[in-house]
Amino acid sequence: MKDIELSLRMKTVADMVNAGGRVCDIGCDHAFVSIYLVANGISDRVIASDVRTGPCAIAKENIDKWGYGDRIDLRLGDGLSTVKSGEVDSIIIAGMGGMLMTDILDSGMDVVEQAKQIVLQPQSEIEHVRRYVYGHGWTIVDERMLVDAGKYYVVMNIDVTHADAEEWRNKSEISDIYYKYGYALMNRHDKVLGEYLHGKKESLKAIVSGLRKSDTENAARRAAELEYELDCIDKALEYI
Repeated sequence: MKDIELSLRMKTVADMVNAGGRVCDIGCDHAFVSIYLVANGISDRVIASDVRTGPCAIAKENIDKWGYGDRIDLRLGDGLSTVKSGEVDSIIIAGMGGMLMTDILDSGMDVVEQAKQIVLQPQSEIEHVRRYVYGHGWTIVDERMLVDAGKYYVVMNIDVTHADAEEWRNKSEISDIYYKYGYALMNRHDKVLGEYLHGKKESLKAIVSGLRKSDTENAARRAAELEYELDCIDKALEYI
């Protein structure tokens, strides 16, 4: 049978999963990632979970088509409520906003604390997610930034088994930059991150220029916020 095809974004997510463990894919949609994990020998046991009945019905069809019904357990429910504590080693949450992701992790902390790895691909609020991870004493062991269908995405590989002791977290001048743009990405001198920051810099400069033409207090405050971000971008580009 032909290998299942994933988008670059979802393939990056799937390939970050630790091999040999039990996996849950929260918000599995049509279960393509779950099928990929089994088909490529990354995991023998996967829980594919989604809160929506429509995608779950299609996921069941896909799982049955590939003949993996005995290895992929499809469950209908909200977040990690479908998973028991100690049932999985790796947790995947992809394609959601960062705030929703951290809410899901908070609500299922009993499952998270018994796992070894979380793979996250937040669609927004990426800085919030990084601060949340380090705030819980976990380690972002790797990050990947990619462009898929013209959009930038970040995928995080998080180790939840031990605390992170990175010295930069106690240095306010640089910690904001690492929270904003990713310690692993910056220290790898990631080219995609560099391209993203150059583009964002030009966009923000245009916005600030327009705000500075306004006399309102709100415009001045927003311009100051964006100028701080521009300063962070310049410092990040120096490291890259």
